[in-house]
Amino acid sequence: MLIQRDASPSTPGLEALKARLSAISLHFVPRRPVRGARYAWCYWNVRDHVTQFGGQIRYGWLITEFKSLMLLAWHHAVWQRRDGMLLDISPHGTCGFDEGITAFLEDPIQTYDLSWPPAHAQQFEPLVSDPRLDDFIHAYQALFALQSDYLERQRAVPGVFCDVYSGNLRVQGPKEGAKLRELESIWKPKIDAADAKRALFRDGLLACQSERLKQSSPLP
Repeated sequence: MLIQRDASPSTPGLEALKARLSAISLHFVPRRPVRGARYAWCYWNVRDHVTQFGGQIRYGWLITEFKSLMLLAWHHAVWQRRDGMLLDISPHGTCGFDEGITAFLEDPIQTYDLSWPPAHAQQFEPLVSDPRLDDFIHAYQALFALQSDYLERQRAVPGVFCDVYSGNLRVQGPKEGAKLRELESIWKPKIDAADAKRALFRDGLLACQSERLKQSSPLP
């Protein structure tokens, strides 16, 4: 398993990633998942929390450090309380579901249409130069491109909408359902193949990190 953790103020590469993402600012936000918050649904977790308790939704990038390997940025949303304090109220599968500190690069764009899941590719900041890392990143980008195209083709079908609370697509009738099944038959095999290719490169990523950690460890 890859060794990963929340990025910290001493994490290398943060300023370079901040510049590349054109982020407004870097925050270290207390992470306190609230009851009922769902993994991978941060936008709606925060939107619902704002409806109930006030404050604002703030968009940006959650940064995870894969030690001696890379930084990974996930598009994310946190809650800004009425007093201005930022809190990360969503669980996160990479950083862990428990309380902690989220490294958060604030996005200059603060308005998104949440009637359909926003599609943001993960962003990578390599900390090493290694072809195995390059292969993994390229495989992820190819997978994301397919997933994004598939999502947009689903969205383009008249009479289809996303139930953002369940994550399921809803249709007005059998005609729309048939069109979605047709799209699935075309796109799912492509996406599954790309995902399998990415998984193969993950083994190389594990080996790369293991080697780098050994090189950085002091000799006995």
